[in-house]
Parts: sequence; C-alpha cells; structure tokens
Amino acid sequence: MILLDYLTISISNSMADKLQEIISLIFMMRQLSHENISKKNENFSFLQFITLRFIKDKKPLMKEVADFLAITPPSATSLVKTLSEAGLVSRLAEKDDRRIVRIVITKKGEDILNKWQKKVADNMRQRLEQLSQKEQDDLMKILTKLSKISNN
Repeated sequence: MILLDYLTISISNSMADKLQEIISLIFMMRQLSHENISKKNENFSFLQFITLRFIKDKKPLMKEVADFLAITPPSATSLVKTLSEAGLVSRLAEKDDRRIVRIVITKKGEDILNKWQKKVADNMRQRLEQLSQKEQDDLMKILTKLSKISNN
C-alpha cells in the first residue's frame, strides 16, 4: 500500500512537472511573439496592438477597454489618448446620448493593424513550417481542443 501511494505521488509530481513545463513553454512562445512584434514596430507596443484589435472588433466604451485589458480606467484613457494622438483611433459620441462615447479605429489604425497582423502571421508561418505535417496536425487538434475547453 505504501509503495502504491509513493507511485501515485511520483506520477502526480511527474504530471505536475510536465504541466508546469507546458505552461512555461506557452509563456515563452507568447514572449517571443511579443518581442518579435516590438522589434518590427518600434513605435508601438504589443498592448497598443491588442487594444487596436479590440477596438476594431468591438467599438467599445472606455470602460470596456479597461475591463478587457484588466487595467484601471485612467490607464485605459491614457492608452487610448496615445492611440488617438497617433491618428489610429477616434472618439465618437452616440447620436441618442452624446455622453456615451465609443472608441473606433481609423483608416490609418486599420492599415497599421493589418500590417502588424500580417507580420505576426508570417512570423508564425515560418515557425510552423519547421514542424512536420503530423506535428502541425497534432498542434491544430490540441489548440482546437484547448479553445473549446476555454469557451465552455
């Protein structure tokens, strides 16, 4: 019985170690993509690009930007102000209630976002092409499953 308990603990520790390694690798890949983006786009941060994409998709209120990024409303205001001063976003008051102001992406913002997304896609494609077809298929299955789990 003691041997069985020891084996169970060893297996559990081994699984915990493996999960920790997977988590570390995921964070490392994310960090590499952030660094790659920052190097190619010295004028803009990764946070600004994430914000631009969110604004393009949602046309949010300032509070929604803050909630999405998990930052304070003053920090979101500062971030959006920087994007606005760069001509990438603008603020539009709603017709029915001028107190409600939505953030929208400008044409210039869309152009920069599209270029950034192409660079990211090209970078990822170069990395994924180094995997075999089976590895690519396995990765797609795993990522699809993780996505479904996350959306439940």
